[in-house]
Amino acid sequence: MNFSPYVNRLWLAAAILDARKQAGYTTDRLSQETGIQRQKISHIETANRPVDPAAIRLILDALGVAAARHTKIMRAAERAAAQGWWKRYDDEMGPRQAQTADLEAGASAIFEYQPFLIPGLLQTPHFARARAEAARTTRSRRFSTARDLEAREKRQAILSAPAATPYEVVIDETALRRRTVTADVMHGQLEHLIGATLNLRAVTVRVLPLDAALAERLQARSAFSYYAYSDPDDLEIVTVDTNIDDMILTDEVEVGIYASLRSELQEDALSAADSLELLAALAQECLTRR
Repeated sequence: MNFSPYVNRLWLAAAILDARKQAGYTTDRLSQETGIQRQKISHIETANRPVDPAAIRLILDALGVAAARHTKIMRAAERAAAQGWWKRYDDEMGPRQAQTADLEAGASAIFEYQPFLIPGLLQTPHFARARAEAARTTRSRRFSTARDLEAREKRQAILSAPAATPYEVVIDETALRRRTVTADVMHGQLEHLIGATLNLRAVTVRVLPLDAALAERLQARSAFSYYAYSDPDDLEIVTVDTNIDDMILTDEVEVGIYASLRSELQEDALSAADSLELLAALAQECLTRR
């Protein structure tokens, strides 16, 4: 699947709301003419429920949407109603990872900043397993570490596929030095980061050094991911990592703040070549801690 059902649902919500307002319809009038419950129309326009393409077609016909626009909206409706591989076991892999897989599926480019841990798209199985075990008390009863690792491997395929998704990550040096796993596991993880940088053309790994001069910077206070989409239309979405959930930002002003943070991080991080040298040095240090 090379599209995100969730992102298509967001786009569809805005498109239906715009079409209704352009036609001068209230939700009550639209409900009366289509036979669709007013609450269901509200759910469509706020993107907080699964989509029924048949209902979307009734709405578009009632609003008299032009043929070309009608076709584009119905295409988004069909995609919004689709289910990706992550839906088969989202409880077992964790709902946050399922949501992330959905967002990654249709992205044309991804930028990520991680101040605390190795990003999931670049985690080795050993690192991922160690962190999953560390967080087991926050998981649901149905969570399965095996399913979590399987899902992470499926997600990582977007970086090595023929049409690989361009992925740039800035990792704080603190995240690379902090002992969140054993020295052996961290050594393997650092070697994996080096290998991904050298062998995966879509991947760019850069390190934000401890001595970066950030006194006059806005500074990111938490990990975040910035997703760009070319279809449908040009969309940008930001997710902000918290201990409870991932905040999803779509508001243009809020996304713009994180666009500025992304630019700052790109300016302040080491170059890809210098980052490789630091990763190699840190991997060597791990060997001395065994």
